[in-house]
Amino acid sequence: DISGFTPLTEALAQALGPRRGAEELTQQLNLVYDALITEVDFHGGSVVGFAGDAITCWFAADTGRRATACALALQEAMTRVATIVLPGGGQVELAMKVAVASGAIRRFVVGNPQQQLMDVLAGETLARMARAEHLAEPGEVLVDAPTAAALGNALVLHSWRSAEESDEHFAVIQGLTAPLSPSAWPPLPSQALDEAQLRPWLLPTVYERLQGGQGEFLTELRPAVALFLRFAGLDYDTDEAAGEKLNAFVCWVQDILGRYGGSLIQLTIGEKGSYLYAAFGAPIAHEDDARRAVAAATELRVAPEVWPTIQQVQLGISLGTMRSGAYGSATRRSYGVLGDEVNLTARLMQHAAPGQVLASERVQQATAEHFIWRAETAIQVKGKRKAIPLFSLVQHRQQQAIQLQGPTYALPMVGREAELRLVLERLGQALTGQGQIVGITAEAGVGKSRLVAEIIHLANKHGLVGYGGECQSYGTNTPYLVWQPIWRAFFGIDLEAPLETQIHTLSEALDRLNPDLLPRLPLLGTVLALPIPDNELTRPLEPHLRKSSREALLLDCLKRRAATTPLLLVLEDLHWLDPLSHDLLEEVGRVIATLPVLLVLAYRPLELTRLQAPRLTRLPYFTELQLAEFTVVEAERLIEAKLAQLDSTQARVPPEVVEQLMVRAQGNPFYIEELLNLLHDRGLDPHNAQLLSQTELPTSLHSLILSRIDQLSERQKITLKVASVIGRLFRAAWLYGYYPSLGEPGGVKADLEVLNRLELTPLDTPEPELTYIFKHIVTQEVAYESLAYATRALLHEQLAHYLEAQMEREAHSEAYLDLLAYHY
Repeated sequence: DISGFTPLTEALAQALGPRRGAEELTQQLNLVYDALITEVDFHGGSVVGFAGDAITCWFAADTGRRATACALALQEAMTRVATIVLPGGGQVELAMKVAVASGAIRRFVVGNPQQQLMDVLAGETLARMARAEHLAEPGEVLVDAPTAAALGNALVLHSWRSAEESDEHFAVIQGLTAPLSPSAWPPLPSQALDEAQLRPWLLPTVYERLQGGQGEFLTELRPAVALFLRFAGLDYDTDEAAGEKLNAFVCWVQDILGRYGGSLIQLTIGEKGSYLYAAFGAPIAHEDDARRAVAAATELRVAPEVWPTIQQVQLGISLGTMRSGAYGSATRRSYGVLGDEVNLTARLMQHAAPGQVLASERVQQATAEHFIWRAETAIQVKGKRKAIPLFSLVQHRQQQAIQLQGPTYALPMVGREAELRLVLERLGQALTGQGQIVGITAEAGVGKSRLVAEIIHLANKHGLVGYGGECQSYGTNTPYLVWQPIWRAFFGIDLEAPLETQIHTLSEALDRLNPDLLPRLPLLGTVLALPIPDNELTRPLEPHLRKSSREALLLDCLKRRAATTPLLLVLEDLHWLDPLSHDLLEEVGRVIATLPVLLVLAYRPLELTRLQAPRLTRLPYFTELQLAEFTVVEAERLIEAKLAQLDSTQARVPPEVVEQLMVRAQGNPFYIEELLNLLHDRGLDPHNAQLLSQTELPTSLHSLILSRIDQLSERQKITLKVASVIGRLFRAAWLYGYYPSLGEPGGVKADLEVLNRLELTPLDTPEPELTYIFKHIVTQEVAYESLAYATRALLHEQLAHYLEAQMEREAHSEAYLDLLAYHY
């Protein structure tokens, strides 16, 4: 167990920034691990597991002699790599303690092979090793009593040490009386393992990237969320079924993590409980990874209710910039997500009470809209100078339908005058009984939700009663998720009431609409997430007939309500719509043709085709509003309003600030606001255009763009990253010219055409000088910033070599000189 990495992590982050610091930390960790694992290999041991700054090793058929000899060699190797010189001067000293225990062990393979298998050691011998490690001081080697007895006079004994909580004794040793002959592993032949053997041991995305020969792109710097879960309760020594129980529990955890887009990174069995480490945002990012992690935690913390043998579940969550990728030595590596926030998350888990979820302030702020948190007493964490604010999870904020009035925004509405005029016209038509559908489409951050809020206010003024819901990014397979809050509000169901009361309220609401509908009440259980038992009418219904009967019942209710009250229905983030919700939407869209109903849909471009919604778009009463980025004038109005909100001044915004924000944000309102928020949060002057140009992207913006990049295929992602090194404007020929690993020109051009259709890198110049441009400069920044510094250096060098070769072939080659200087 290596000590000193927590202060090293903080020192590197301060010296190099969180992004560069995370990568430098891994390089230092790799240097240490390479020296240590070389000794483990030399003595015939295997590294079974990594746990941050510790490794657990296994020596088969050993009385403890080889393991003890290895332990002493590890301490010797550590002296050669213990001193880390910091970039700004000064140094950090690392130290290590080693514990050896021998005896019987339980060894399991656990996990879903479709996600990842894990090799696990467990049992009393492992627990005894952990107790020895706790007693050891840096620089020492401790062996347990069975090992000391087996080796006898072969040990050079320094002293004995006792554990306070038990009668166990451990020997502090200084050496062996006789050298040990080496028993190093022979080299592993190439192709020794086939795909069927390899694939289950790696995360699917990691395996795909390695199989494509793009291992260098596995290392990335990206915002990510770390989640630690500690659990106890399994008896590995006397329960023969312990392995099966552990496997079932791990598969359950993997399933929950998978549904929310997270990955299980590590499983460690320890003396005082075992723990799981999961990551969200690496290797695949989503724009709401913090929300996904907390949602997963709400399910994971009830593990003892699902698995009675699992006890004392404690969880910690934090987020920040982390380094993802392989780490370890030349012969034994693991995929990991490392950084200062990972260490903090482990501490939060340790401080959590059983059944409690503790989160950092960043997580609380990122998820406050969707979860209720309680502030706890700040804690002092080892290796941190400042106390860490803590927040405990109370519960999920129930998604409420839009009722009577829309959300309130701190800033006034900017622009969209033409769109609002058209909406007002469609609203008037709906009030005359000619139902209307308005689709609002735009890229993330352009202002769909802001326009929807304004439409709700307009509808309220004209007497419409509004209901609405929003799709969840992790809910694409959850039936009727977007409709649940709409129909709950429609029927007046109080989510805080007992289930019996909710069902009674629903029954009364149906009775008021039409008593003849009551026999079909059980059909609504699925839509409202209520456990309503079937009756004689609904029990025999086949799934297809049940679905059509449910839709007919809901449409009947809608028509009866609309006969007395004009209605507004709002469905946001339609690009995450589940299939059953889509079918119901289509039926609602058709039935409102002769009803006083305004149906408003918000979604991102190109997504409607995936949802098969052209059937809605072909309806004569469908109108689509395509929102564009802000003009310079509109952006200036937004900037003035935002600055006034942040510092309560009405000072005129300098033109150079507007210009710089337009360059970086390209008129995207969310990008503009987040850049200004970042400056304000850091106490920097937002009127300073130079600061704007030098400031790194806020985490929220970085995650949003990275989530879109991560939806691409592996080859398309790499194409985008390789292009980001060239610059905002890049020639297709340069891509496959300087980085041939992308593949044949035809394949690269096909990928570029996809990126063009997605408007990530639109076509700038057609053949023969096929050239593309990053639509948003921030997309280029995110693609470039996600590359590890070592990978960037390699790509810049390869590009410079390629440009030099081009200079020799082309006239007017002096045009390349500035580019050469930059890339070298």
